[in-house]
Amino acid sequence: MLPKCLKQATGALLLLAAITGPAGVALAAEVAVFHADSLAGPMRELKKTFEATRPGITINLVSGVSRQLAERILKGETCDVFAPSSPAVIDEDLMNKPVAGAGKEAATWYVVLSANEMVIITAKGNPRGIRGVSDLGQPGVRFARVTGEKDLATGRTINFLKRAAAVEGNPDLAQKLIDGAVGEPGKPTTVPDTVNAVRQGRADAGVVYYSAAVAARNDVEIVRFPDNVNMSEAIRNAATVTGTARNVADATAFVAFLLTPEAQKILLETGQPPVVPAIRKGAVPPEIK
Repeated sequence: MLPKCLKQATGALLLLAAITGPAGVALAAEVAVFHADSLAGPMRELKKTFEATRPGITINLVSGVSRQLAERILKGETCDVFAPSSPAVIDEDLMNKPVAGAGKEAATWYVVLSANEMVIITAKGNPRGIRGVSDLGQPGVRFARVTGEKDLATGRTINFLKRAAAVEGNPDLAQKLIDGAVGEPGKPTTVPDTVNAVRQGRADAGVVYYSAAVAARNDVEIVRFPDNVNMSEAIRNAATVTGTARNVADATAFVAFLLTPEAQKILLETGQPPVVPAIRKGAVPPEIK
């Protein structure tokens, strides 16, 4: 039998190995962040800054359609931070809703941190000279839009087209554009799909979120619209730590970081103007000022 002191030393070494991993290398704490497609560009930059100032923490980004990501959380998939393109997704799909088999609520609070708007993107150099929605009706212009049933960008695109066409004195055009959009039959078109269609020349123009356009600005041109058209009053981005979180402490720190002046500057530069002060709902942790 091993002497008591040797047993204690062996136990300490095993604990150290579990914490540090092979060869004494510290294991990084991971934070799984599920976020809306429209937040992909901002989140990449936010991840870089957060990780640079907090060694040992790795942010793992998972991009997708907000409501589909919420479904994955309800089914029990690990998600530390959820950042949808509307607080309504948390309110309606997760707040006080049980996580399957976990005995926990999917969400009990959230903060509203940034806004967005709808824009038109065109091929680099804007060869078709598109300046407004009416120009999308020119002969031969191929137009792409988001079409997923559960994708919030679908309804926002439709409303944007209707608003812009009416303001431009051509209200009947909106439905023609909605019905005539290019895409694969039977396959929902996402925000990234729409960007790629324009980037790769399969469409001459498309409607996406401003933040998605900014992320692709090296490959596309951006046509912006006034506030009474661009849906900016209706588009807000939120964040919460979910009931399936495994790393609550670092997840909470990341959400707190999203509300700092440093993060707000990044959001502004990446097409997501920050909401200041942030709107809070529910039992927001005291660490999130």
